[in-house]
Amino acid sequence: MRSSTITSYAITGAQLVSAGFVWPSKYDYVEDLYSLQAGVIRHGFIDNVTPCSFNENIKGRQDAAAWVRTAYHDAATHDAAAGTGGLDASILFETDRPENPGSAFNDTFGFFSAHYNGGVAFADLIALGLVTATASCGGPKVPFRAGRIDATEAGVLGVPEPQQDLDKHKAIFAKAGFNTEDMIAMVACGHTLGGVHHEDFPDMNENGNKGETSRFEGNDNEHPYQFDNAIATQYLDGSSQNPLVVGHNDTTNSDKRIFGADGNKTMNAMKDPAQFSAKCADIFARMIDSVPAGVELSEPIESFDMKPYIDLLALNSNGTLDFEGRIRVRVTEGTNRNGDDLAVRLAYTSRDSAKNGTIETTVEHLKGGQSIGLFGEKFKWFNFATKLDASTGIRGFTIEMSVPSTPDVPATVFDNEGTGLYPVQDAVLYQTKQSCMDTNTAQASDPFPFTVTAAVRKDQTASAAAVELAYRTPRQGILINKLEKKTFPLAKSDKKTPSDEYELYELQMPLASASWSTTFEIVLGEGANAKRVTQLYSNKLAGVACQPL
Repeated sequence: MRSSTITSYAITGAQLVSAGFVWPSKYDYVEDLYSLQAGVIRHGFIDNVTPCSFNENIKGRQDAAAWVRTAYHDAATHDAAAGTGGLDASILFETDRPENPGSAFNDTFGFFSAHYNGGVAFADLIALGLVTATASCGGPKVPFRAGRIDATEAGVLGVPEPQQDLDKHKAIFAKAGFNTEDMIAMVACGHTLGGVHHEDFPDMNENGNKGETSRFEGNDNEHPYQFDNAIATQYLDGSSQNPLVVGHNDTTNSDKRIFGADGNKTMNAMKDPAQFSAKCADIFARMIDSVPAGVELSEPIESFDMKPYIDLLALNSNGTLDFEGRIRVRVTEGTNRNGDDLAVRLAYTSRDSAKNGTIETTVEHLKGGQSIGLFGEKFKWFNFATKLDASTGIRGFTIEMSVPSTPDVPATVFDNEGTGLYPVQDAVLYQTKQSCMDTNTAQASDPFPFTVTAAVRKDQTASAAAVELAYRTPRQGILINKLEKKTFPLAKSDKKTPSDEYELYELQMPLASASWSTTFEIVLGEGANAKRVTQLYSNKLAGVACQPL
């Protein structure tokens, strides 16, 4: 599997314009998780819920249902008036509560942890999990916004429980900002997947063996693992096997009480598949967008139409700059783009804009050079590699796309949502080959020797250079490590460079194994004008030896 990591040589932080997200964006990594599900370059966030019935060899478990349940249990204690709680990953600290029974929470956290780094909040992964599970099971497209902030401790109690009466349930949903119709829709949509597990609710599940599950839509339903409206139609026609509707103990038949809370008005509407789908998309979006006051969510994430990836911008032994990367072009049906009949090149501008040039690309051929997104988006990849004059450098580029079969038609120029350029800074460079983490030698031990090397342009050396590391710290009783930004200064190196333009800076430090798979940034300067190289991965240096320049 090829990596889809973007190394961003950004000048400024995220920008948002009405036409779309400007690159680079602080949501680049999240957009990759959302967009690159399969194909030549993929993150595979969808893997544990494909197929929809998948489980991790645990009898009766449906991971897609567990992902939806995790999002709901995290968001359920939102207090809309007070602006507290909501989807904030506080569920990480709450799995020992009676209102949150079951091992599926930690199983879900374990899968998400592989995608957790400095580029995304864990709460955003929980929200994306619901969006992904719903889509994988044939459900509607739930709008996904990013920007959540993770809680650092448990929230208040208050997830609804089956034995509570209808007035209590209404009060809990009202506190979170949802009326009776919302409550009915959220429960129905949430219970179209999954069921009641015997080991979690032994008094409710009549299948008395460990690992047995009484499914909400019935084990003999035609499509028991799909996101459909059988939960509504079976309830209305009297064929329901939902253990929360027809269970032997009426005290815990909470779905029966909730579904009938408005005289079946909402459930009758939801027996229409189109209305069921629309209501679920709406209520799920509102649920995962329930966040604490002060948290600002992005516009709904959509796949970039054109997206560059800079994999390498570094000083080489010849004194020039290696400049390598990829361009991702959306070729989804409806774009009128044939991925097999496209040519892409970069038109770049030097640091002082006095020199221009072009960089040709080649089509990625592995697996047809194509990746596939969550909602059927398709992308074609084009690779580039060139060398740049270190004295003139690069300020940015536009992307030109043409159709070889129609050479008389002018190329389409992409200028980063009207900003003029996809920006690149060459004031500070990440020297990949001169960076390493010793995990192989006889001297290697945990923590491991970790070296990061940067090249700083000589006219920029008055600014302080540093490494900002998303440091992982284990937490007792919590499956997911604490992630906090720590800054470590880069010191000027006495090693010579083959260029009169740059000097080398180094960081040498021990790095605990907990942070092997974390991210870091190289930063030159401070504040909004700082130059950054972002989304660098420490695990790519594990077992790698530092090379001389």
